[in-house]
Amino acid sequence: MPTFEGSTIQTAIQKGLTHLNLERDAVNVEVVSEGRKGFLGLGRKPAIVSLTALPATPAKPTIAPTPSSAAPAPIKAAAVAQPQQMTAAHKQADLQALTALTTYLTALAAAIGAPAKITYQRASKNRLQLQLITPKEGLLIGHHGKTINALQYLGQVYLNHHAHSKFSLLLNIGDYRERRNGILARLADKTAREAIATGQPTLLEPMPSFERKQIHAHLANSPHVLTYSEGEEPHRYVVIAPKPHVG
Repeated sequence: MPTFEGSTIQTAIQKGLTHLNLERDAVNVEVVSEGRKGFLGLGRKPAIVSLTALPATPAKPTIAPTPSSAAPAPIKAAAVAQPQQMTAAHKQADLQALTALTTYLTALAAAIGAPAKITYQRASKNRLQLQLITPKEGLLIGHHGKTINALQYLGQVYLNHHAHSKFSLLLNIGDYRERRNGILARLADKTAREAIATGQPTLLEPMPSFERKQIHAHLANSPHVLTYSEGEEPHRYVVIAPKPHVG
């Protein structure tokens, strides 16, 4: 694993990103040495970090356009991948999977001790939102949303195995997701101020990937801090660090 040095951890990370030509969220950062300022320049040691590129999602192949002046070459039907058509059987499989999913989650909620009624709607073609209606909302939400996030994960795995289409699932109870979005925004702002004031990276608690993306998006245009994720699932977390001064 390549290592990079700098006067601070942030400077070392930035050197590594520049050298590897990668974005912050595309690498895993391991701090080898935090460095030491020393006294009057004596005993000073640089900060050392190791950067490991995360697996990249394969890019979709592109087809070069045919010049307008030349006649297009005939294309063999077998050489072009055709999009799979949604048949009546596929639609029926999706409907059965969604119906079975509500039964599955209803049983889990009852086992937790918070019986719930479940309704669902498609926010878009492949985005599905389930609303759990229960008098015991707090029990199904759990501390910092751990229970509802666990239910959402189980529901996503269930859909991946039983539905024909690839759905992205979001579970909500009352207005919890809306309130949680506001909490995450305030947490991101508060942590950013702490990182700026201390000049040191600040770590947030582990979060599911869709919440980490909200933190990254909220601070994406900040001129003062940058964000990146570290750790392994399910304990991956966001780091908010002050941007290194240029000059």
